[in-house]
Amino acid sequence: MKKNYLLLFIITPMFAFSQFEINTVNVTTNDLVYDSNTDRIYVSIPSSNGSNGNSIGVINPNDYTLENTIFIGSEPTVLAISDDGQFVYSGFSGSSTVRRFEISSQTSGLQFSLGSDPSSGSFYVEDIEVMPGQPNTIAIARRNIGISPKHEGVAIYDNDVMRPTTTPDHTGSNRIEFNSQNSLIGYNNETTEFGIRRMSINNSGVNVVDVTQSVLSGFGEDFSYYDSKMYATNGAIVDTTNSLFVIGTFSNANGPSVYDVSTDLVCYASFDFSGNIIFQRFNPTTFLLEDNLPISVAFGDVNNIITCGIGCYAFNSSDNKVVIIKDTSLGLTEFDYENQVSIYPNPTIDYISITNGQNIEKILIYDLSGKLVSEFYNESENLYLGNLASGSYFVKINDKNNGTVNRKLIKK
Repeated sequence: MKKNYLLLFIITPMFAFSQFEINTVNVTTNDLVYDSNTDRIYVSIPSSNGSNGNSIGVINPNDYTLENTIFIGSEPTVLAISDDGQFVYSGFSGSSTVRRFEISSQTSGLQFSLGSDPSSGSFYVEDIEVMPGQPNTIAIARRNIGISPKHEGVAIYDNDVMRPTTTPDHTGSNRIEFNSQNSLIGYNNETTEFGIRRMSINNSGVNVVDVTQSVLSGFGEDFSYYDSKMYATNGAIVDTTNSLFVIGTFSNANGPSVYDVSTDLVCYASFDFSGNIIFQRFNPTTFLLEDNLPISVAFGDVNNIITCGIGCYAFNSSDNKVVIIKDTSLGLTEFDYENQVSIYPNPTIDYISITNGQNIEKILIYDLSGKLVSEFYNESENLYLGNLASGSYFVKINDKNNGTVNRKLIKK
């Protein structure tokens, strides 16, 4: 039940299912992202939520509270967060604009218009992504609101300045993900062309490199991306290494997905035509189901699912809830050490060391697309990372007893 009072929320009773704990925060949202630096979930709250609508909401995933709301603009929709935790970018359905929310100050900042076309009218955000390692650069899949097809091309913006070259309008990628700093992968779920596009980015803008049809199909189909693979909402896994093809399917998956680096599992918030929701985790190598958790505290469709720390997952449902799931079997550390394993310095400029690293077998460092960028074996001190671009990285630390610790690293 929605409550139209400032910062009013309801926490439902906690439920346990095997090793899982489930809590909800009752708030109407369009999208959600997570920042590990502040350990907070940021959500876009529309005007239909009441007096604290048209805002960015800040949810604490540890005590399941809506801590604050900050006005952002008219009907905020899709969100994207920079990998260094500086900014959350928001699109809107009530205005032809993009606005940047500054996490450190918890304030709404830079805002700019997306322009218009004489025939189709103003441009709005369909999808938005932040370039890895470049918090001031974003890619936007634009749309109109009055003509079909609605796609108005993909554009690259540096702060509020658009690079001149955009992809063609009408038929194109209305769903996009960065697969490297200088390339995008996208999908057209609006027309029967159903093309997957690879796009390259340079100083002048963005260009389509190739289009592959008949790999995915379906109006409204979406995907998440990790380590050269697209994980589609219908459960299909598309290998994008060379020629695009479906390498497998997660059975009975139907909904948004996210790759969980801490467990090496693909997570789905699946839902059916009756409105039942199931949280699922799949093995991306065998394609087999690992966990199947019915969600009784929420009902309807699911818009997005994210990870919110180690063993933490969150999704927003159409019955105005944010559902937070904790896997209690996953702690901060799985090593047999008394003290927590940590990385220092973090952030770093060039070198890192690992505390309690005497039993470490290997250290693997991944960028946010899932690409392995550095690896070290049987060493834990003065590891050189000066060759990496600035940005955020995942560090997987394995000990000689098959224990694993996952940490986030910021490279300046």
